[in-house]
Amino acid sequence: MHNEKKYPFHGTGVQGLEETDPARRIRFCRFLLNADIDDAWFLKSILWTDESKFSREGITNFHNLHEWADKDSNPNWKKQISFQRQFSINVWAGVIGRSLVGPHILPDNLNGQNYLEFMINDLPMLLYDAEVPILDTDRPITFQQDGCPAHWAVSVREHLNRCFPSNWIGRDGPIPWPARSPDLTPLDFFVWGRVKELVYTTEITTREELLQRIEAAFGIMEQEMQMKVTTTEVRNRCRKCIRNGGGHFEHQR
Repeated sequence: MHNEKKYPFHGTGVQGLEETDPARRIRFCRFLLNADIDDAWFLKSILWTDESKFSREGITNFHNLHEWADKDSNPNWKKQISFQRQFSINVWAGVIGRSLVGPHILPDNLNGQNYLEFMINDLPMLLYDAEVPILDTDRPITFQQDGCPAHWAVSVREHLNRCFPSNWIGRDGPIPWPARSPDLTPLDFFVWGRVKELVYTTEITTREELLQRIEAAFGIMEQEMQMKVTTTEVRNRCRKCIRNGGGHFEHQR
């Protein structure tokens, strides 16, 4: 392959799009970019939110996983990926400006009722504990969530309409969220990947250890988080999405 001047290239996993998705993605990206032009604080006031599952197995990319050794000494390296004792944790997090909100542990089986209880009872305290600067101003927060079934419950949407009137992003919200667009939210394109990279540095054997790793990873992320993730990077991704006709763009460099 070297003599033929061939080189290995990594593929990029993407969310499958349906026929009507590109047009919706373009509309959303244009809205964000125009709102950002009209109001320099708009992107800084969006509370991006998401949930992610953490399990014992973690994340493993075998293509990039190597054990270095002498040329003539194969270490016969192995990694256990199937365990009799399983456990997982459903984690919620948010990011606004350069502030991380959370993490917060949600029920494994998230539904409209327990998600609404979280929104009412836990979210206000999480925002207070995160010391989000915008809370000290009269500036309203724009709440964002994706279109998972728990988020779409009527009771949840009614609560959002009361707390964020005409000012929340989501499925059937006043600002429609384009389905199947993890490439447009900072939680998916930055936060979760980095947190899991920190959490799964070595094998995890207990649920308590996994919880500790998650808390520690978010502690590191609080120091690493930069404003450009929710401003410059979001703008760049919106422009790329529009240039690609609402299609995928992360595979392009």
